[in-house]
Amino acid sequence: MGTPLKNPPVYLTLAQVLFNPILKLVDFLPSIQESFRQAGYPDFDRQHLISIQLTTQEGKPPTPNPVQQERFLFGNVEKTHTFILDGQRLTLQSTNYGQFETFSACFLGGLSIINDAVKLAFTERVGLRYLDRVMPQPGESIEQYLVEQVQGLSPRLGGRPLYSFTEAMNQVENIKLLSRVVIQEGPLAFPPDIQLGSLRITERFTSYSGTSAILDNDGFVEGREAFSTKAVADHLDAIHKVIGTAFKTTATRYAFECSDSQFRLAISTSTATTGPLPQSTTGLPLSKAACFPALAEVGPAESRACPFSFRAKAIAPT
Repeated sequence: MGTPLKNPPVYLTLAQVLFNPILKLVDFLPSIQESFRQAGYPDFDRQHLISIQLTTQEGKPPTPNPVQQERFLFGNVEKTHTFILDGQRLTLQSTNYGQFETFSACFLGGLSIINDAVKLAFTERVGLRYLDRVMPQPGESIEQYLVEQVQGLSPRLGGRPLYSFTEAMNQVENIKLLSRVVIQEGPLAFPPDIQLGSLRITERFTSYSGTSAILDNDGFVEGREAFSTKAVADHLDAIHKVIGTAFKTTATRYAFECSDSQFRLAISTSTATTGPLPQSTTGLPLSKAACFPALAEVGPAESRACPFSFRAKAIAPT
């Protein structure tokens, strides 16, 4: 096991599975809600959303059509974990990540609740997403933490930088990775496609002032597969490793070497390797003292962040 985290920069983590449509989801809701309540998610909310879809026809301007959607939220008492369920997907949002094994088992436990109730037939998409906030300490600059490729033109333009945005999308085997870096002054921000709801963010992320960087790594696998909890778990693990590589490629040697750095973390046993240590693109050995926060171990208190008590069952093949 690794050492406890000191200052992990991850402030929001999401996992999501897109599955076959369940048009009668409301009929199963009492059973699903009771299972989540017993599993440690007694908070419940029902939301009605309206989205706009544009219908296009040749030779005519796009026609906006309002689409109503109902979704259900199941949260823990501490407001650090929320499951979001609609007729075709389950999402877990967490502001108390802990470690990958705990987070993954937590999500798979929720997915098992849905499968037990409705008997899922297939999955269409499995995704994992991490939001990290890099916050330089007094006397440091954001450029010391991030490689030049994601700093944008601001350092060369002169004047006072207001913001910088970089984005790249790559495919690693069957995994697509969308990686974004936003550098700006101001309070903690969220991408427009994320609705935080009542989740509570750790105070050190919301109280920080000054220039910071948001690292948004979104990995996913697409394609129809017969439903299997083990297959979903395998996809999450593979995506997690790809995102870890993306983070290590984005950070500088200084970020890993600084004695008080938020990046000086312990690597998770799930990604530990035998033999020679791999090299990052910065040339720094990816040792157990220098790794992506999302791969890191936590202490006993944080490891209990997920209230599910059936973690071993959650990762068993269906």
